[in-house]
Amino acid sequence: MDRVIVRSQSDLDVLPERFEQYTVIEIRVPERTRISITKAWENSSIVAMGNSNVVTWKNSSVEAWENSSIVAMGNSNVVAWDNSSVEARNNSRIEARDNSSVVARDTSRVEARDNSSVAATDNSNVVAWDNSSVVAWDNSRVEAWDNSRVEAWDNSRVEAWDNSRVEAGDNSRVVARENSSVEAWENSRVEAWGAGVCRVFSSAARVELHGHAVALLQSDGASALRKSSTATILQVTPPEWTVEGWIEREGVTECDGRVVLYKRVSQDWKTQEGQPWETCWQPGTLLTHPAWQPDDDECGAGKFHACSRPYFCDEFRQEENDRYVAIAVRREDMYAWRQPWYPHKIAVRAAEVLYECDRFGRRTS
Repeated sequence: MDRVIVRSQSDLDVLPERFEQYTVIEIRVPERTRISITKAWENSSIVAMGNSNVVTWKNSSVEAWENSSIVAMGNSNVVAWDNSSVEARNNSRIEARDNSSVVARDTSRVEARDNSSVAATDNSNVVAWDNSSVVAWDNSRVEAWDNSRVEAWDNSRVEAWDNSRVEAGDNSRVVARENSSVEAWENSRVEAWGAGVCRVFSSAARVELHGHAVALLQSDGASALRKSSTATILQVTPPEWTVEGWIEREGVTECDGRVVLYKRVSQDWKTQEGQPWETCWQPGTLLTHPAWQPDDDECGAGKFHACSRPYFCDEFRQEENDRYVAIAVRREDMYAWRQPWYPHKIAVRAAEVLYECDRFGRRTS
């Protein structure tokens, strides 16, 4: 087996169309340098290593190692290892391993293993294994195994096995098996089998219980349908519409006695760019709102806003190259609205910006 080291676009472009002996094309480019792979070379495979940044096109096949970043387009095939980051578009196929992170779009297909994280949109198809984390949007389909965690929104469909955990909202459909746990929101539909547990947070959610499944009704008007005599329905007193109730309902974490929340900000750490209330959220910054009036309106001025998970912030910002930051907030500097339109959002008076993170809350800097 031969090996060719590619350190620039020109190194790649001069390679022959075909290799006589099986050859590994190893991509090693400097940081902030992007290389574009537009074809497949006969009798070879491509490996991106050492933080390389690669765009793949036209049915190319790449293995990504060591924190490499890949954008896969046009039916490309990528296997991601060792914390690599992949964005898949146009029917691309990704296999993610070892804590890799994937954003799947345009009917891409992803198989996630070993604590990998996936954000799936636009009818993408994901199979999650081994504690992987998935957020599914826009009619995506997810099959979750082995303690994986899934957030399903916008008509997504999930089948959960082996103690997996699913949060379902916006008309999503979930089939939960083998001790899986589901949170049902809004118009989601859930079928719980085996010893699955479903926490029902909306009167509009439709939940069916089979086998020994259990439903915990946690909002006014919530209900579940027993399809088996061994299924159990329990009415739970819902958390109050207070800061403490919001913290309990959202399951947020704490750091040194403060609650950890999240914001999505621009590439240069800002929100409300160009407005009089433009704010910089660079890590290490301490912020206090100059005109704290949280009870005037859920949206608008008079408060900072934060969410319980980074990906919930995507509803409020969609700019390219945005960042996510974790912030620490004292309970007394939070305000919760009663029956809010955006239940995962809360008002903040003062905060410390802790660090940059990915859309799943994992620290990146």
